[in-house]
Amino acid sequence: MRVAAFSLVVVLSGCFSYARTETDALPASTEVVVTLSAPLDVRIEEITVHGVTLLEGRVAYADADSVVLSGTRFHTETGMDYPSFGSPVTLPRSAIEALKRKRVSGWKTALALSAGGAAIAAIVASVDALAGSGGGGRPKPQP
Repeated sequence: MRVAAFSLVVVLSGCFSYARTETDALPASTEVVVTLSAPLDVRIEEITVHGVTLLEGRVAYADADSVVLSGTRFHTETGMDYPSFGSPVTLPRSAIEALKRKRVSGWKTALALSAGGAAIAAIVASVDALAGSGGGGRPKPQP
């Protein structure tokens, strides 16, 4: 049962993708990936991460001048990854090179649901075949 639940989570997590979006249309709590035009120093609780070039997180607030993210992952120019539990980061709009928004992918979702339905049908068919293969009843007594 645990394997099935884990498989479902893996398959459904693949139903999402990131699509390029404009910085003007950013409602709060939108999951985004931001590529910066120049490396930035970001403070994560007690430490400062230098040379951050890519940020992942949720939009906390957006106005005409800046975007405030609740960052969940920071990637540096040296290739290091720094996870976080929602450290706030204020990004001036001029520092944002590209912005991608998380969205549900229709074709990936349809493919995952089709594959899941086919797998369930195959399991049910194999269980029915195994259940019907026994002779059933008591064995005949020995003479």
